[in-house]
Amino acid sequence: MKFKIGAMLLISIFIFGIASKAQTESSTTTSTLNVSGHGESIAKPDIATINIGVSSRGKTANEATSLNSVSVQKLIATLTKSGVAEKDIQTNNVSVFPIYKPSRPSENDFNDVNKVLGYEASNYIQVKIRNVNDTGRIIDAVTLAGDYTINGLSFSLDNDDSFEAEALKNAVKDARTKADVVAEAAGVSISGIKNITVGASFSPIFKNVSGAEAASADTPILPGETTVSQDVSIEYFLSK
Repeated sequence: MKFKIGAMLLISIFIFGIASKAQTESSTTTSTLNVSGHGESIAKPDIATINIGVSSRGKTANEATSLNSVSVQKLIATLTKSGVAEKDIQTNNVSVFPIYKPSRPSENDFNDVNKVLGYEASNYIQVKIRNVNDTGRIIDAVTLAGDYTINGLSFSLDNDDSFEAEALKNAVKDARTKADVVAEAAGVSISGIKNITVGASFSPIFKNVSGAEAASADTPILPGETTVSQDVSIEYFLSK
């Protein structure tokens, strides 16, 4: 009998302990609020990057590549003479492909249609200009030096650390502002931060420059402004 009473007492204490623990966990559960924030920082670009295409044709693949090599060497000489360091001149792509005789609707001789007339070799060079004020002058020098194609022009920052830091601060402020608005409307307050996730994006300004446009004297180049942006996601603790 004493054993049964003791066992029942132990069971009652055990059940009471589980109930108390569940009630404690329920009362200590903290609500959270997830908010995203976006921040930007405006900077003036100090780096210009241009992409230059060099194409040459020849009766054989070897002749086309040889002619192309001469044109590329001339381009490099023009760039270095204009103040561009060799380390800032990079080959992006090299290709050689056959040139076929154009087909005609009335053509019956397929062997003649697929006849190789010659070969074209192409070389694409990326050039980094560390003084954006020299961009127009260098583009003019390139187009005057030979039949080169300016495929594109972009601007960026050599060191964007300080601008990213500013954008990140603005993103956190933006998130907190949103969180305060939501919390006030819900009748609660922000009591802390549980988690922060950071993601960055960088948006350089891009400008296309055709060969005809670049060939004009004193080509005007306007770098404008570059926007460095940062995004954050913050999970806040809420309290009543």
